Amino acid sequence: MIRYHTKERGGLMLTEIKEIFEDYQIEPLTGGWSKDSKYILTKDRQAYTLRVCRGKSLEMQKSEYEIIRKISPSDQIIRPVGYGRISEDSSYIMYSYIQGKDLREVLDEFTPIERYDLGIQAGCILKDIHNVPGRKEPDFAAYYTQKIAGKIRAYKDSGHRIPGLDVHIDFLETSTHMLQGRPTVLQHGDYHLGNMIIRERKICIIDFNRFDFGDPYQEFDRMTMNSSFSREFARGILHGYFKGVPPLEFWSLLKLYVLTNAVGSISWALEHSPDSLGFVYDMIHATLEDYEDLSSPLPKWYREMLRI
Repeated sequence: MIRYHTKERGGLMLTEIKEIFEDYQIEPLTGGWSKDSKYILTKDRQAYTLRVCRGKSLEMQKSEYEIIRKISPSDQIIRPVGYGRISEDSSYIMYSYIQGKDLREVLDEFTPIERYDLGIQAGCILKDIHNVPGRKEPDFAAYYTQKIAGKIRAYKDSGHRIPGLDVHIDFLETSTHMLQGRPTVLQHGDYHLGNMIIRERKICIIDFNRFDFGDPYQEFDRMTMNSSFSREFARGILHGYFKGVPPLEFWSLLKLYVLTNAVGSISWALEHSPDSLGFVYDMIHATLEDYEDLSSPLPKWYREMLRI
């Protein structure tokens, strides 16, 4: 279902999208922090999600299409079905569409045990994604060490300093040895309940536009976004992924990745989504509360559940 459109077009207006996909019913999708334009396309009772990206090359869309299709087919994971060019500076990728409810909006309707079970589903799905092996990249440890340093510099230059976060910078700078020898796999890149929908009590995963390759444990760096909504759901993700209790080595790496994400989130929000800065601050403070005990690699939310 790959379609190519090479004629230059003036922009990403809905009228131009309709001209290209003239045989489809088109409905704009709103929400989220991405600058991409999203639409639901329907034809012959079959629905698709269209993501239109300015400044993203056709080769990048092709790469996403080919890589994400390596994930074992599942009715709980959207699947790319086509890609193409809209103009010289705009391209698109089309995915299958899964109709359901935003998990964030309905998670409170479930009991704690049900939320835990939903988390187990999400953890098992993540394991399936990680079954796609990573590419042969340069040394991951060196790459991520540089990434940590870059995030710290951007944080210090942002003018938005948080004393509680400053305390953890030394930990980040002195803990990069843990990155040595880590495996690399395909990563969803933004794995949290904001990119999950629920349909008939089944978790479904959407939005692969931040896919990457790296340490599988790095994928949990958004865990605060899960635990702040539901500790039971977050715990279920871990138990589903590891098919039980996570190994001890996981916790120190989780701390490294979660705090790195916290440090980098302010500069990211300032550049890409200033409106989300309030939410980013909430997540940072939740992260700092989780790791207020500097001697423990386990986040507070998980330690408290162990005492239940």
